[in-house]
Amino acid sequence: MRNSILKAMIAAICLFALVGGLYAASDWLKGSTEEKVKTLAEIQPGLGTVMIEYGHRYTTAYYAAKGGNWALAAYQIKEMREIQAVGETTRPARMEALKAFERSHLDPLDAAIRSKEWTKFDRSFRAGVEACNACHASVGMPYIKYQLPRTFQSDLSLKP
Repeated sequence: MRNSILKAMIAAICLFALVGGLYAASDWLKGSTEEKVKTLAEIQPGLGTVMIEYGHRYTTAYYAAKGGNWALAAYQIKEMREIQAVGETTRPARMEALKAFERSHLDPLDAAIRSKEWTKFDRSFRAGVEACNACHASVGMPYIKYQLPRTFQSDLSLKP
């Protein structure tokens, strides 16, 4: 038994060494440390990518709350805050607008979720939609308009 465990451990170490060596030999990330950091910075998602996830989670939160799955709605808002932090980091010029939206619209949604008040949630949600679309217009992108889908297809159960 001890011999089998020892052999398994040696095999695992060899496998890790092999994979590590192959990864280290990868030549996609080249140059000095500064050049590598610049390369990594350039592939970070911009707000367009972040907002795709943000919008999906906003929609999921709505339908979850509407279906009474307040825990899922709360989770979506929490995840929105996390992905928003990515946007704040990668696009610092937009940080204050993102933080203002969080204070003005995500905080009230959280409060409505905690109290499980659908009417309050719906009102806060719709105010957030108006604010999103106004923000897009104010930064020269009036063609980006969030709209709540009439129906929602999801691989998540929206029921509690």
